[in-house]
Amino acid sequence: MARVLNLIIVIMEVIGFSKSLKRRSLKDHLIYYTQISNLFTFVSSLLIILLGQKEFIEIFRYISVCMLMMTVFVTVCILVPITKKPKELLFSGSGLFHHLLIPIVSILSYLLFERRVDLIYAWIPVTVTLIYGIVMILLNYRKKIDGPYPFFRIREMGTKLTVIRMVCLMVVTGIISVLVGYHKPMKTDIRFIYVHGLSGWGSYDLRYEFYPYWGLLDGDVVRYMNEQGYESYAASVDPKGSAWDRACELYAQLNGTRVDYGAAHSQKAGHDRYGRDYSKDPLVQDLNGSKYVLIGHSFGGATVRLYSELIRNGSAEEIDNTDPSELSDFFKGGMGDDLLAIVTLAAPTNGTTAYDLYEDDTFDRSEIYIPEEYMKASENLSKATKTESDGREDWDYAAFDMHIDNALSLNERITTFDDVYYFAYPCSSTTVGESGQTEPDPMITERTFMKGSTYMSRYTGYTKGGFRIDETWQSNDGLVNEVSARAPFGALSKEFEDGDDLKPGVWYIMPVTKGDHMSLQGGLTKRVSVKPFYLELARLISELKD
Repeated sequence: MARVLNLIIVIMEVIGFSKSLKRRSLKDHLIYYTQISNLFTFVSSLLIILLGQKEFIEIFRYISVCMLMMTVFVTVCILVPITKKPKELLFSGSGLFHHLLIPIVSILSYLLFERRVDLIYAWIPVTVTLIYGIVMILLNYRKKIDGPYPFFRIREMGTKLTVIRMVCLMVVTGIISVLVGYHKPMKTDIRFIYVHGLSGWGSYDLRYEFYPYWGLLDGDVVRYMNEQGYESYAASVDPKGSAWDRACELYAQLNGTRVDYGAAHSQKAGHDRYGRDYSKDPLVQDLNGSKYVLIGHSFGGATVRLYSELIRNGSAEEIDNTDPSELSDFFKGGMGDDLLAIVTLAAPTNGTTAYDLYEDDTFDRSEIYIPEEYMKASENLSKATKTESDGREDWDYAAFDMHIDNALSLNERITTFDDVYYFAYPCSSTTVGESGQTEPDPMITERTFMKGSTYMSRYTGYTKGGFRIDETWQSNDGLVNEVSARAPFGALSKEFEDGDDLKPGVWYIMPVTKGDHMSLQGGLTKRVSVKPFYLELARLISELKD
């Protein structure tokens, strides 16, 4: 959305400048604070469109927004009362764009959809404005120009009055800079890292700006959490890759390095060893020395758990098959002491019958009636989650890891560490009907999930490896079974209760969220208010460090 609004700003700037250039030359424009602030806005908005919200662009954008607000203040509070020309200054010609529309859209975009810089930069707009004011006063004193604003005419007003008015303007500029830049102070130095699930996306993906995975219909959760004082980031890992590949990508993003999938793994999997280089664009600036939390939704749960295993214990296979000089620190282990907690949300920790039931010949799906509208809706889900081979081995995809046998095998390789806190949030959108049969509730289940959820609600059987799927697996959220989204089978776990003396090394199974697989994301078409959930989660975890 930030790019969309900044595109609108750029278009309006072009219109505004085309109108004002009809009245005065480009050289004459540069003596007006209004034109300078709008020129800054045009450039900063264009940079956001082309390059995204990088730090230097965010600072530039902040300066332009503050200057625009100062422009509005001067126009409304000084120029309109003096000239008695509100229509000309605010509601017609270039004034309509430069004094009114562009400042409104710009401040809304900045406050609601853009990342805001730290308040330490509040001095910059004040300094820029002060320099502009001093230059204009000197030019007026030397009779090089007249104005362009009445409070710069030092020969008419005298030095004392000019200084007083300039001080007042600087105070106003300072107040505006603080108001625009202010956001709630950090409540903790813990960093929250969000990792998406199958077919998901994160902040490195353009799609996130228009449709944030973390928040969906309810708005960007990551931006909201930062505004609330909880430093948060949204990782972007392979939408359909294996837990291994995604963990390697997560490490590279968090540590600002090139993705290394491992010499042994990449050779066996049949893909390149190296991926994208994040050394110039890390997800987090200097993760070392601060506690952090990994929050994984859906298959993001397996991703963050395997990440914790590798960063703590490394990989013996990679160590044995890689020249020590080329071995990634990720595979050496011995790190990750700052990992405070792992949170899984609707995660197929123990696999999901959404895959296995289709491979069980004893389960006759033809006997189960599915309304046509749900059959068609599920086609979209199938397209979104379908795995098309790109040349790597079949076992190097998320779909493989989410089969129950394979998920259980992966669990055997992942340690539950005795100094890390664990929280599992299962979801369920099924209910028990009058017949006593478990079935999806269409009021809270997306239509795309209804077909699969119905099958999962009826399925019992055996996996290829002989694991028994009984009735306890029938409650589900449309993609993941409730029982699977709890703790890894065999891990030390406890049902969470308010007032618990929380201890590390224990999986706390949180109360079941009544909603489908995307309910904790804000909903695909059924909007769910999730910001209070994440705020409460952050508060819960922040208390652990205390």
